[in-house]
Amino acid sequence: MKLCQKCDQPVAEEITTCPSCGSVISEGRKYIDDYRIVDVLHEGHSSFLCRAIRERTQELVMIRLFSAKSGVDEEVAWRLKRELEQLRKLPAEGFVRHHAIRRSSDGLWYRISEWINTESWGSLLASGRLQDTAVLINLFYQMASILAVLHDQGHFIPHLILNDIIVIKNDREELKIKIDYKLSRFFDPKLDRPGSILKNLMNSHPDIVNQRPLDFRSDIWSLGKIFVELLTADLETKDFLAKVDELDLPDELAVLLKVMLADDPDMRPRSMTEIADSLARIQQSDFEKTRQEKAVVQGAPVRTKTRLHTIAKLLAVAVVVLMVAGVLAWFQMGQRDEDSATVLEKFANKYADSVAFLVTEYWLEAGDVRYYHNLTEGTAFLVDPDGYMLTGRHVACPWLEDTTLFATTEYLKLSDLTPRFGYRIFLWFDGEKAFNRVASMMQNPELTDVYFTDIAYSTESTPRLDIAGVAKTPLQTRQLLSSPLKDDFAVLKIDRVPKGLKALPLELEMDPQEISKLSPIIALGFPLGRRTQEDTVNVSVTRGHVRRTFKNLIQVDASVHGGNSGGPIIDTLGKVIGIVSGVAMDYSQGMVPTAAPMWDIGMVLPIGKAVDLLIELKAGQVKWNGVLDFSVEEAMNKIREKAIAGKWAEAMTMADEKLEHSPQPALVTAAGMMHFCAADYQGAKRLFSQALSMDADDYQARLMLFLIDWLVDDQAESIHRQILLDLDWRSAAEFQSYLARVLGKLVDEESALQSGYNFSERSWLNFVVGLLHARRDDWAGAEKLMREAILIADPDAWEYFLARAQLEQFLRRRRETLNSETQWNRHNSEMKDFEKAVDEAKTAKLERREKLVALYTKIADGTTDLKEKLQIMEQTYEVIPDNRNILAALAYYSTADEDWPKSLGYIRDFLQTRVRQNARSMSMGLLEACVLNYQGKDEEAQKILEDYGSRIRIPWFLDIHDYLMGKQTEKSLKKKAGETPEKLVTAYTFMGFWDEGSGRPENALKQYKEALGSFLDDWLEYDFAGERIKRLKKSAAAEKKP
Repeated sequence: MKLCQKCDQPVAEEITTCPSCGSVISEGRKYIDDYRIVDVLHEGHSSFLCRAIRERTQELVMIRLFSAKSGVDEEVAWRLKRELEQLRKLPAEGFVRHHAIRRSSDGLWYRISEWINTESWGSLLASGRLQDTAVLINLFYQMASILAVLHDQGHFIPHLILNDIIVIKNDREELKIKIDYKLSRFFDPKLDRPGSILKNLMNSHPDIVNQRPLDFRSDIWSLGKIFVELLTADLETKDFLAKVDELDLPDELAVLLKVMLADDPDMRPRSMTEIADSLARIQQSDFEKTRQEKAVVQGAPVRTKTRLHTIAKLLAVAVVVLMVAGVLAWFQMGQRDEDSATVLEKFANKYADSVAFLVTEYWLEAGDVRYYHNLTEGTAFLVDPDGYMLTGRHVACPWLEDTTLFATTEYLKLSDLTPRFGYRIFLWFDGEKAFNRVASMMQNPELTDVYFTDIAYSTESTPRLDIAGVAKTPLQTRQLLSSPLKDDFAVLKIDRVPKGLKALPLELEMDPQEISKLSPIIALGFPLGRRTQEDTVNVSVTRGHVRRTFKNLIQVDASVHGGNSGGPIIDTLGKVIGIVSGVAMDYSQGMVPTAAPMWDIGMVLPIGKAVDLLIELKAGQVKWNGVLDFSVEEAMNKIREKAIAGKWAEAMTMADEKLEHSPQPALVTAAGMMHFCAADYQGAKRLFSQALSMDADDYQARLMLFLIDWLVDDQAESIHRQILLDLDWRSAAEFQSYLARVLGKLVDEESALQSGYNFSERSWLNFVVGLLHARRDDWAGAEKLMREAILIADPDAWEYFLARAQLEQFLRRRRETLNSETQWNRHNSEMKDFEKAVDEAKTAKLERREKLVALYTKIADGTTDLKEKLQIMEQTYEVIPDNRNILAALAYYSTADEDWPKSLGYIRDFLQTRVRQNARSMSMGLLEACVLNYQGKDEEAQKILEDYGSRIRIPWFLDIHDYLMGKQTEKSLKKKAGETPEKLVTAYTFMGFWDEGSGRPENALKQYKEALGSFLDDWLEYDFAGERIKRLKKSAAAEKKP
């Protein structure tokens, strides 16, 4: 469709004369700059909205083009660009992402946004899908939750209308909401052409009509109006309160709507969060719609009828006033206290049916032989009307923590056997027949003999059960200590929810450390599992109290057993506050320590992280399901073989096909890399986004997403760019941050090429700088850098493939310019020489790898002493003398061993290299000063520190420098360190070493112990502190001997 520019009459594309005013209508627009319009979604007086594709990159976007009548000029466009910077600070989920404001070649301004396959509200209303009140309430909850986030960020929408709320369908046909938020509207309220919905709002909103300042509570009234419009399917109504009375709604929803639509802003709910919480309660409630019969007075005199109508109206007003007052009191004062035992008993009866018994069976096979088999039981519980359930990770995926399974796997591999993993999960809700008592009379009964699996939800058949997502297991020591229950949760999904079951409400905003001690709770689950006297599933309820709370742990005194694992802990508000993970263990003392479970001390994982994962899954993000696939390694090797041969399309297809059957994180990354190499940036972006969804700490995926944005000229709008740039020396992704700085021209190219610590980093840097050369059409320089990146990288590393693919594109471009036979011959000769060099480099790298594997094996178990470790590191340095990480390690270990000549030699060799300023390079200068101080060379140490202070830019290391120089007190430095582990390990290590050199060994010992309290056991400073503690204790013991 297109509009007549004179009278705004919509007409079809093929019409050339307006049927309304007779004006000539030109052909509709097909391009906006280099974006080809795919379809027009809406065309109005001041703008039109379309989907478009950027043909050179295949990037899909939505564009709103502002007409000359819109009033959008340079001043307005500048303001809109400023507003986009504010909008990027909003969370990615729940909001339409706007990328840029640009001016077209014909002078019109347009806004580029993310591509969204939107659903029309009109179509949804016409289809009848929104006649289901449960569907609408779910949508209302999503709207209120997203707006609550917006309000928390300090923003609101002054004229909120239905057009600002976008509805989409995810892969499971579920309706999801996004808010198209603008900081301001472009229309002039005095114009006579606002849309009908907006005009209706302006004519009916009490805050606008009464000329009150618009604020957060204005949004609440506007949202109430939207709710009524969708409930009535009437977008032109004006008497919204009257419409509420006409609707057949749950009482709590009707009251909520009336409170939201109150004329007086002070009578409305205090926040959007309260509305979201109310809708969450309504969602969970087991309301049954019962239409009130309306008495129809027939045959009565007119006067009688009038009197009855008057009385009815007065009573209705009185009821509304009382209900509003009651709800306000409920909102602002909370619910009346009730005896906790009675309250918990009600909740137990209310939600018992939604708790399920879970059985997981898994095994390892090779050929036709099953080498390992295990079975676990536990609890799961329904938390969402769409069929999502929560449980423990060790209940749904027990194999992830089964050391015997992994040991068996390694045994099979060493025996040249290919292990195959298999599993199946069954689930029964409370009251269902699950246990076959006849099995106790059988010899060696199978799982199907013990359980009635044919009526269970199953991963094998219908009704269907799937693992929707599992939490990533913490691996680092500090993570394990801060999360002792190892984020033990998983999300399951059933294909249909049994009729009448109520989803358990979750405590969405809970700080475990604020839970009062001795708060009453109940645990629901199946403590004895199949060890029961009945054949049906029967939920057990256990009462208890909260004893202790930590950030990632709640300790309760409820009696829980193994079968309770994965079950809910419910408080007196009827909300789930945690998931049962296990019980405390009592370790007896003696020659042979033993561990015994303390069944009355339950260990509970707070619900917060599980809620986050659930929200991400419902938003359509893909998560790892925890299923093992030992064939991935073989598949990855085949993908790499195709990639080494430069067959990017075949490698991409192979990765995609494997990924369909095995959504392993490693395969997602491999597929993303192959799509990138094949120049399918849209496909690569989708896959790297999936990788990032599976692991928020996957900074390689984030870097690739920024790189794609950079290649398609959208780096300024890339959300990943700023995230990467915000990382600093403390982050494990410091190098990815540095690459983003190089791409952003925040680092000069010459310095960047010298800043790599190892072969991989140097290859990446050559690759990135090569892209910069290509961007400015220096194709010869770009080719040279890509070749260098290939020669440096390991032949199976991702950076090798990326550089190889880019070089092919550069060479293809150069071949188009070769016009003579001489040029062709020279080109072919160059390529032969290059390929020969690549083969030679590959051979050398493989030989080097064999030597390094042998050396690393010697220290892999962590039992080598300092002398042995030093010897192995020296041998490693001989194999890879360009590796600055090894050089830094030698400097620390030699210092710990008090071999001062070697120590200073390694430190100074390191400092002579041109490396980037990060934690490792910053610590080398401080270590040199501390070594000299330990040797009593005070003047040399002071000179080193003075030079250090003149060239260092990172504030934290300048703080340590100031302490060593006597410019800052120990108390001040410790205060600045706070609880940041990276600051703790660096500050206390160097304070301890300085104290040693200053003759204060007792104080040094304390400082080193504090350094170990950072638990950053993968930092060199941590190892150094540990070795110095050994040395100091040994010296102290020697001094005590007579």
